[in-house]
Amino acid sequence: MRCSICRRTMQGRFNNGHPHYRCRHTTEYARTTALDHPPTIYVREDAVLPRLDEWIAQSSAPARLDRTLHRLQRSQQTTLTTAPALEVARITIADCDRRIAHYRAALDRGTDPELVTGWITQTQAEKAAAQRQLTEIDQAHRTVLTETQIQNLIEQLGSIRAALAAAAPEDKQQLYLALGLTLTYYAKERIVTVESQPALLCAQTMCPRGNTGHRHTPLVSGEIALTR
Repeated sequence: MRCSICRRTMQGRFNNGHPHYRCRHTTEYARTTALDHPPTIYVREDAVLPRLDEWIAQSSAPARLDRTLHRLQRSQQTTLTTAPALEVARITIADCDRRIAHYRAALDRGTDPELVTGWITQTQAEKAAAQRQLTEIDQAHRTVLTETQIQNLIEQLGSIRAALAAAAPEDKQQLYLALGLTLTYYAKERIVTVESQPALLCAQTMCPRGNTGHRHTPLVSGEIALTR
């Protein structure tokens, strides 16, 4: 659950005996931002979860998933990075390795160590950037869903309504994780927006709090209104 104002992840906290999500806008943080943010924002978990479960059950209807997954597959097929980009990244990495070996040989021949260290540091940065690009391209190719994967995913999600009704909290947690849920709380409107992307399709990036998280094009998205 994220705060819509500051985009940071809200923290779990008990308040008056009930689990809540909380976002604190501390004095220190307020000094570095210019946000119209209350000192503390709370939302009770039991105001969110029943409506979230209902949204999941409606959104995971097989007919809707079938259309959505096939649209996503077509979109991925047209946006994948082409093979030349892969080759450029590989060539860049090989060239960086060659240059680093050359610079180390120059160091052995007595070239100024400070100068050589600068060359090596710059080249290593270029190599790291090319390696990241290569990894991202490879991950993008792996995210394309096959027809079989689409059908399996639809079958796995088809019984969610019954599973949610009988599931223990710890089992629901695993289901939420598998669905790749991202929730954003709008305190003034008392609305929670929801995005779902199963773990199969996620691509790694950084979250607003600086931790490793996942950013993705949502498979299903919507919003749920909370009672006042």
